[in-house]
Amino acid sequence: MDPTRPLLGRGTLLSSSAHAAAALLLVLVLVVTLLRVPLSTSPRAVSILADHKPQEQACDPTSPLDCADPRLFHLMMRSAIEAFPAVHFARFGRPVPGDPPSASCDMAWRARSDSDSPSKATTKDYRRFAIARDPHTCAYSVVSIGDYHSGPNARKPRRAATNATIAPPPPPALSRSQFAQGAYLAYLGGGDRCKPMPHYLRSLLCAVAEAHYLNRTLVLDLTLCLAASYAAPGTGGMPEEGKRLAFYIDVEHLHSQVPIIEESQFWADWDRWGVQGQLRSRLIEDTRLTPIKFSKVRDALIVRKFGDVEPGNYWYNVCEGEAKGVLHPLQWAIHWAPSLMHIVDDIISRMQPTFDSVHIDTNGEDLRRRLEEGLDGGQQVYVAGEGVSSALVEALKKKYTVRYLDEFEDLWGTDSKWFLEMRRLNGGVPVEFDGYMREVVDREVFLRGEKKVEVLR
Repeated sequence: MDPTRPLLGRGTLLSSSAHAAAALLLVLVLVVTLLRVPLSTSPRAVSILADHKPQEQACDPTSPLDCADPRLFHLMMRSAIEAFPAVHFARFGRPVPGDPPSASCDMAWRARSDSDSPSKATTKDYRRFAIARDPHTCAYSVVSIGDYHSGPNARKPRRAATNATIAPPPPPALSRSQFAQGAYLAYLGGGDRCKPMPHYLRSLLCAVAEAHYLNRTLVLDLTLCLAASYAAPGTGGMPEEGKRLAFYIDVEHLHSQVPIIEESQFWADWDRWGVQGQLRSRLIEDTRLTPIKFSKVRDALIVRKFGDVEPGNYWYNVCEGEAKGVLHPLQWAIHWAPSLMHIVDDIISRMQPTFDSVHIDTNGEDLRRRLEEGLDGGQQVYVAGEGVSSALVEALKKKYTVRYLDEFEDLWGTDSKWFLEMRRLNGGVPVEFDGYMREVVDREVFLRGEKKVEVLR
């Protein structure tokens, strides 16, 4: 056979066979598809087909909720923001199981206080969220949000006051090298003691502002003299020395804004190292001298000395005149003491979720009329201020559900958490709930009211 001669009919035969095989395969595929018979009966094939089979998801509504589920966390946050449009939320805490754990989660948050508050701080709340789950899809939904402080499981535990009669330990002493590396600002003398608290706080903020501007540690006496007008009943109506600043403001927060060293500790260290000539100091006796003039001074200590003549010897004079352009009081550095804010929170937790409030600093026949114009009848009303009297309370009770500060005196009684904490801070000596503490708590509760009416002189 000639190898160069083509094989006639061979290509046609191969093409016909291929077409027949393809047609047979197509028929088999159609039959399998119509009958829905798996191509393989091996365990692996059966498993793959089962994975793609749609399943109905079921939920056990009696099982504990997964409060850590990010989807539930985001849903709770959105629900809170929508439920309280007037609240400016700062941050949310992670939800934790509520009670019952199968239908609720507790979540804490911090929100900005009323803009009228002198502290301009954020306050903490913790609420219980009732959660429902779809029995078929497991989808979450928020059924309701509880009242103020209704979610105690999300509350951060307070430090226990087990050592209530023991004074807090003194701060550790600085080493010689640590003390020498510091830069300090001290105010000496002045006529700010035993003045009303707004006066004292104004002067304190001025000193804080100058220390902040000069980037120096403020040497500060952490005790103060309380004016006679704030003296507790039965104390003789005299100014009271030896009050601790921590009774009224959050000293830790103040220290976080500007470094502070307690006055007695500083001068003890200065007597050991500074007066021996190893550290230099600069004395300034003119309160009108602006800090711009000595902002480049490298001396370890700058001392502002105030004279004996009032009102020129008030600390806040340093921030007046030319200094106004550079010294700006750090209002946010002053937060009320946590011990006082706990009383505020506890008072509000005993009241209705929403209440109106009135602050009264006067009395007169038109008082009731002015209140009725500003408040709705039937609403719970918190009455604050110096003008509160038993006669006024009785008159208001005819139309409103009235609450006022003295109703909650157990919160600062001798067996209260506040009393134990103050005794601890005061070295085991009991502390009176004085007039300024009353003023702070009264005002802060007033500011939490939904409607706020002020009746002034």
